[in-house]
Amino acid sequence: MMFILLCLCLLCLTATTLCDEQAPIISATVGGSVLIPCSLPVPPLILRWFFWQDQFGNILFHWDLSGQTMPIADKYKKRCQVFPTEFSSGNISIRLDNVTVGDDNKTFWAYVRLMDEKNVPKPSEQRCKFTVQVSAPHQHLVLTVNNTANRATCTAHGGYPEPKVSWTGRKKSSTAQLDLQDAETSLQQDPTEKTFSVTSSVSVKEFQSVTCIIFNPRTNQRIKGTAEISASDEEPKSDTSLVVGLGVGVSLSIIIIIIIIFLIVYWDRIYKRGNWNPENPPNANEDLAEGNVPDAQLNVSGQNQSEENSPLRRRNGAENSTDEDAASGGDDAECGKNR
Repeated sequence: MMFILLCLCLLCLTATTLCDEQAPIISATVGGSVLIPCSLPVPPLILRWFFWQDQFGNILFHWDLSGQTMPIADKYKKRCQVFPTEFSSGNISIRLDNVTVGDDNKTFWAYVRLMDEKNVPKPSEQRCKFTVQVSAPHQHLVLTVNNTANRATCTAHGGYPEPKVSWTGRKKSSTAQLDLQDAETSLQQDPTEKTFSVTSSVSVKEFQSVTCIIFNPRTNQRIKGTAEISASDEEPKSDTSLVVGLGVGVSLSIIIIIIIIFLIVYWDRIYKRGNWNPENPPNANEDLAEGNVPDAQLNVSGQNQSEENSPLRRRNGAENSTDEDAASGGDDAECGKNR
């Protein structure tokens, strides 16, 4: 066992020199997974043992036909997956999960020992060397314009590696996009995730619109935002449509109010007239008590009652007849005396 570990250490030291050779690049995204492929020419050869390591000698995974194992580096524990059922067919690929910025530009390879059909070990050899390049897209681009200061500011977060920021602008009465060279750009790296936040600002004086472009050189991702600029010396323009709309609304409201008042008065008159029912004429006594003497009363058929049927006529007639009777009675009395 000690002999095997000594051999592995010698291999790791030798690997530092071999790492200087340029290895194929595999792209990975922060938070994602990356598969490092490796296929061996077996059978007829038999896999004796293999292990994966990075350029610093940290072990990602170790497998031995005899069941012996090597310690896994803490940074790779529970992050690596292999496919044991496919070892016999020569597939010793490894998958690295939960990729971080710390995995960027690391080179990984496998050390392998095979045996021939007579179980004679062959010399160990390095296989499947790859370099992982990590990236993360910039997100949440926000572009704001300060018209008072004639300055635009662009921000984005969560990207890796460092982005390239560029600005273009369009002047008034022009359709051409001009490159703006006086931008001030600053970067801030998250202490935990190691991703970058970017803030960039530029003068937009005499420009009609401005565009901020954030470019990821590793993934060729390009995000941008455009904003229109209003001159700070322009006076606020009144909204004619709003004024006209208010005027029309007020006029219409007045007309509606007038119509409602007219309908209320007209309806009140109609209602009072409609409440008068010829079958229930007003009480004559109440009218007399109130000093209102109707000129004529309507009967049930709607015709004028005769003067004889009028209560007022009957009463006046009675009084007149009494006076006449008294006068005639007096004459009669006197005639009686004469007789």
